[in-house]
Amino acid sequence: MRLTKGISGFDADHLIEQDMWTFQSMVYHLVTSEKRAKTLQFINNPHFVYMQAVIQLANEQFTILHHRLMPYVSFAKYDEELSFQFVTKTHLHKYFPMRKCFEAVTLNTLLTRDKELHSLSEVEWKYILYFDSKTIGDVIFNCWD
Repeated sequence: MRLTKGISGFDADHLIEQDMWTFQSMVYHLVTSEKRAKTLQFINNPHFVYMQAVIQLANEQFTILHHRLMPYVSFAKYDEELSFQFVTKTHLHKYFPMRKCFEAVTLNTLLTRDKELHSLSEVEWKYILYFDSKTIGDVIFNCWD
């Protein structure tokens, strides 16, 4: 996957911020449509490049991440330490229309530090090195501050 300028949240003035209300309505649609599902918490930390919903589905608790600047969604095991273990939930993609829902294999792909492949800015490359980001998911759903 090719990473484009602004995906990290830095040098992103050209991107349009995604709406928290829209994300919440998609999550509420999911939990009212799926059996034994409930929303546990929404997290909207303006310093992070993603919005987050913690949900329970049957006996499993996980988080849904929505990128703040791109229509990207991912699923991960819930971790309060902000270290996400991405999981694949293809049966839930239908609740996020007009969004790119990532599978775990994509987000867990090792990041190639190839400036010809990725169109990230120099500032973004600096943060990737500083925070030792190792995967595509580490860059897309980062909590660099």
